[in-house]
Amino acid sequence: MTSFDTLFPNRQDCFFALFQDAVYTHDQNINYIFDDKNRFIRRDKVAVINKIKAMAELVYESFVSVDKSFARCQPAIDYPSLLSVFTRYSRDIYGFRRISAKIRNMGHILNESQRSQLEEIILEGADFGFKVPSGNPYIERQTAVLLYWFSVLKPFHLNYIEGQVSPPESYIQSYFNEYFAYFLICLALHTQTVNLTIHEDKEHFKEFLNQLHFRNLSRSSLEFFLPNKKDKVNS
Repeated sequence: MTSFDTLFPNRQDCFFALFQDAVYTHDQNINYIFDDKNRFIRRDKVAVINKIKAMAELVYESFVSVDKSFARCQPAIDYPSLLSVFTRYSRDIYGFRRISAKIRNMGHILNESQRSQLEEIILEGADFGFKVPSGNPYIERQTAVLLYWFSVLKPFHLNYIEGQVSPPESYIQSYFNEYFAYFLICLALHTQTVNLTIHEDKEHFKEFLNQLHFRNLSRSSLEFFLPNKKDKVNS
C-alpha cells in the first residue's frame, strides 16, 4: 500500500497531479517550457494518468478503511475517458495562458511593443471564445471546470465482488463517478489548505451528486456554488 507521503514527497505535486496542464509541460510557477523551435513540450500522457491512478487508489483505500462496505467493490477506470477529462480541463483552464506564454516566448520575432499589443488583444479573450479568459483563474473556477468534465465523461465505475458484506449506500452506487471525483479533488485541494464542505450535510450532498450526475450543473453554476461550500484549513 503506497502512502500519501511516499507518492507525494512534495505536497504541491498532489495538487498539480489534477490541476496542472496535463498536455503541455510547465513548472510549478506555471511557466511553460519550450523546445529550441519555440514549440510547447508535450507531457508524457502515460505518466500523467499513472499518477492520477495512484492517487485514486489512495482515495479508495481511505473509503475502505472508514466503511467496510467498500471492500465488497472494485473501482474501475475508463482510461481514455480519464485522459479526456484532463485534456479538456487543460484546454479550458490553460488555453488563455498558453497563448500568452507563446507570445512572450517569441522575443526573437516580436519586439516588446508588438508583444504588448498582442497581449492586450488577448486580454479581450472572452471575445475569442475562451471558456476561461484568464491567465490565473481562482481555485473555485478550476475546481468547477474539473468537476464538470468528470460529470460529463464519467471515467469512474464500481464493480461488485461476491461477499456477505452489504454494498455501499444506494446513492453512492448511483452516483459513484461523481462521488469519487469529488473526494479525489478534495484530496488535491487539501494540500492548498482548502476544504470542500458539501459532503458534511448528507442530504444536501446527495442532491448535489444527483444534479452533477445528470449534468444539471454547468461550469458557471458550479463556479458560483463552490465558494460558499469551502473552508480554509488551519495551518
